[in-house]
Amino acid sequence: MVRTRFAPSPTGYLHIGGARTALFNFLFAKKNNGVFILRIEDTDLERSKQEYEGNIMDDLKWLKIEWDEGPDKGGNFGPYRQSERLELYKQELNKLIEKGMTYECYCTEEELEIQRKLQLKEKKPPIYDRRCLNLTEKQKQQFITEGRKPSFRFLIPHQILEYEDLIHGKIKVDTSLISDPIIVKSNGIPTYNFACVVDDYHMKITHVIRGDEHLDNTPRQILIFQALGYQHPLYAHIPMILAPDRTKLSKRHGATSVNELKVMGFVPEAVVNYVALLGWSPKENREVFSIQEIIERFDFDHILDHPAVYDLEKMKWFNHYYISNVLELEKIKKYVEDLYGPINEKIIELEKHRVYLLTEFIEIQEMLDKDEIEYDLGNVDIAAFSDVLRKVINSLQNLDFSSLESLKEGLKGIQKEYNLKTPQLYKPLRFALSNSLEGIELPKLLYLLGKEKVIKRVNRFLNAADKAKV
Repeated sequence: MVRTRFAPSPTGYLHIGGARTALFNFLFAKKNNGVFILRIEDTDLERSKQEYEGNIMDDLKWLKIEWDEGPDKGGNFGPYRQSERLELYKQELNKLIEKGMTYECYCTEEELEIQRKLQLKEKKPPIYDRRCLNLTEKQKQQFITEGRKPSFRFLIPHQILEYEDLIHGKIKVDTSLISDPIIVKSNGIPTYNFACVVDDYHMKITHVIRGDEHLDNTPRQILIFQALGYQHPLYAHIPMILAPDRTKLSKRHGATSVNELKVMGFVPEAVVNYVALLGWSPKENREVFSIQEIIERFDFDHILDHPAVYDLEKMKWFNHYYISNVLELEKIKKYVEDLYGPINEKIIELEKHRVYLLTEFIEIQEMLDKDEIEYDLGNVDIAAFSDVLRKVINSLQNLDFSSLESLKEGLKGIQKEYNLKTPQLYKPLRFALSNSLEGIELPKLLYLLGKEKVIKRVNRFLNAADKAKV
């Protein structure tokens, strides 16, 4: 059975790259009637936080990337937090010690940095020189007397390692160019490459789907699998995600975490659809797919072997499409209220074909709810606007506010009565109602405000205009 996993470190919010890794693992598992696992890699004791773990899980649930086994659900291969699996790592370390595949290292960080700088100066690859490999018991005791605690390094067997990547094809690595990695730190905590191998084996992971940045880790992990006598999983390394300027994606390129996207007003269906297309192409002449359609089409043959480009504006287009054409009114209302509080359903109904982000609904609600508007009169013709509004205010009071159609007809009647072109009526009236010359269509604005607020705001504008003349 196919078993995939997403294994985040709870040291920050869920990044868009992590979300894509989780999504691809979820898609592949579901496509093959397999199991998708959430594993929390929290062995970085200083930076790992419970709140980040909760945030990551909340964001995955928001994206509807549901796991079958994990810290909150349990399963037959738990625990699902690495901090709760330390005894297992000790057992596996002892196996490597017995096989002579690991050794104690007493080097300090300062000594290692001096060695690294010297190798670079001599234009040599910065590879650990194995100075601790054949220490005598007397030398070890001397280091212990100095207060040093040993870490454990894995003894890399020097060979030409070949393995098949499901995206990149056959990969060959000269392992003599790889440093012996530390697999257990001096505080007894396993490092990523070791804990990852132990967990992938004991959780029976069949496919490891992760970013290209892990390509360098794969040979180390395969060698550790082999040293323990275990079959390693199949690997698929998906392309990096770059910023629009083809540089490394960072905060300066806009929202890069799922939490930021949520707060900005994106809907999860749009985010999932867009993220699925970052490095995967179904080779169809369309871009909008439901999650079920993506699951049915997902395979490694359609994953690209070059970097994907993250474009926030493109994701906004997806968001606009889903709000306008796909999501039901009740679902949009729930998304808005879950994040921002109560919303007048009529705003969504009337404006969903115009907005790109859920926050725009809230901005409209806030504008409608204001009791008092402060006008920025510097950019309008105060005299012309007030002249028109003084003429038409009585006619506004007689408008039928019961429907959009009646308001549209009523506004046409006012134009005809006072011989006004559309901009001559609409601009001053819109400004009086919203302190803006742009935004929601005027008949909709009137309808949502209601007669009482419309008249009150027109009068407030006229008072502000009179004071500005003095």
